[in-house]
Amino acid sequence: MITAEFLHICQTHDPHYETCVTESIEYLKPYLKTGVPEYNIPSLEPLILKKITFIPTSNLRLEASDIETKGASNFIIKRVKIDFNTLIVLVDVELPNIQVEGTYGMDGKLLLLPIRGSGPIHGNFSNCIGACKIQIEKYLDEDGEEKMRITDFKLKISVGKGTIKLDNLFGGEQVLGDVINSAINNNFDLFLKELSPLVEKALSDSFQNIASSIIQQFTFAQLFPGT
Repeated sequence: MITAEFLHICQTHDPHYETCVTESIEYLKPYLKTGVPEYNIPSLEPLILKKITFIPTSNLRLEASDIETKGASNFIIKRVKIDFNTLIVLVDVELPNIQVEGTYGMDGKLLLLPIRGSGPIHGNFSNCIGACKIQIEKYLDEDGEEKMRITDFKLKISVGKGTIKLDNLFGGEQVLGDVINSAINNNFDLFLKELSPLVEKALSDSFQNIASSIIQQFTFAQLFPGT
């Protein structure tokens, strides 16, 4: 069982309960940054995302894999709301800066220009706002203890500003590569609108796994004393 040093438990009858929960999550951040292998809690730095296939138009296909996301552990909790009747948890977070490195493959047309290439992809996104809606449910484990699990984890993200750079477009042709990278970043909002649902799904899966790793080690009463 995780010690009290690791996780601060809040009493649900505390009039400032949600503030206490926010402070507890803040206290967890250093552990989430490095991970705690003995408790199956992975590190947020870097956060590894699965392969993402991005098809913004019928003429263009972009795949990204081996995606390393840095900066996720620097989140700032803006709001926590827990409804013990519906077992829905709402969390709003701010992410000052997210950096992404990975490998891409691209083929198709962009702004009527034939485009192809594969190689490193770099992304830098700032002033990101995330809104999480988490549905949990109670269940009895094999020992008859009441525990809980996450049945749904949805994350919506808005990005203040950002840039994407694709290396080795057209086999390393610098001039054409610069033209395409400029076109992508000049139409960044349009690209992001199409890309966001895929990134949100990948991040939701990762964060759900991390949260599940933590809560499965407790009974419901241990996590929410006084309910």
